Amino acid sequence: GRGSVNPPVLLSIKVFPKNKSKSPIKAAIIGKGITFDSGGYILKGRDSGIHYMKADMTGAATVTAALALAMQQGLDEPIELILCCAENMVSGNAYKPGDVLTYKNGVTVEIINTDAEGRVVLADGLLRADANNPQIIIDVATLTGAAQTAVGKDYCAFFSMDQALRTRTMSYAAECNEDIWPLPLELWHQDMIPSLVADTANALTSASPAGASSAAGFLSRFLKNPEQGWLHFDLANAYMADGNALWSGGATGNMVSTLAKTLLAE
Repeated sequence: GRGSVNPPVLLSIKVFPKNKSKSPIKAAIIGKGITFDSGGYILKGRDSGIHYMKADMTGAATVTAALALAMQQGLDEPIELILCCAENMVSGNAYKPGDVLTYKNGVTVEIINTDAEGRVVLADGLLRADANNPQIIIDVATLTGAAQTAVGKDYCAFFSMDQALRTRTMSYAAECNEDIWPLPLELWHQDMIPSLVADTANALTSASPAGASSAAGFLSRFLKNPEQGWLHFDLANAYMADGNALWSGGATGNMVSTLAKTLLAE
């Protein structure tokens, strides 16, 4: 966000039912809201889809819609909605490849790829969410092209180290007629993007053979206990640049129903 004339925003909205205004937050739902993604100094080319990078805020839109739907369907527990919003642009003030960021939990991150910005902003959202010790944390993002390579444009990739929660989430998606598929995630995925000068890099210098899983591993560094109560959705099917036999071009609304169902059930 430093490279844009529009300052970045980490928006937190806590929703309390009238009868539970002093109750602890039960769930946090976080969305990536990159309102335009130029790629920063690792600038996207014409053939990389830069013309539809206004859709890189689909995670923030999806979680907002999911929370609204869950509330309409009777959600009756305190929830925190966190939107990590920024415009990834190039300027003399933008961060550069090789810069090192230090997060509030002390984790240091070397910026290798300025176009791997989604995980950089989601880390702040996860730290914010985790501070309230909710029972469940869900983050949603158009995070990696690797997820779409793995599952195609009709499925959504998701990750969880909590096997029971992962299984239940699969059943919620089936009830909502939305297609999701779990990809591998273990604590050792944290170590798949090393740095010589920081705890981790934000990406590899070349394509990772497990790009979606290593991105999820990066995010796990920003939770106190990533092995319980955490779901990460990599939205491979939230936006169709050209459409296909199932979807017209543009936003699909995929995962809104599954996320609402998950909030209600969990």
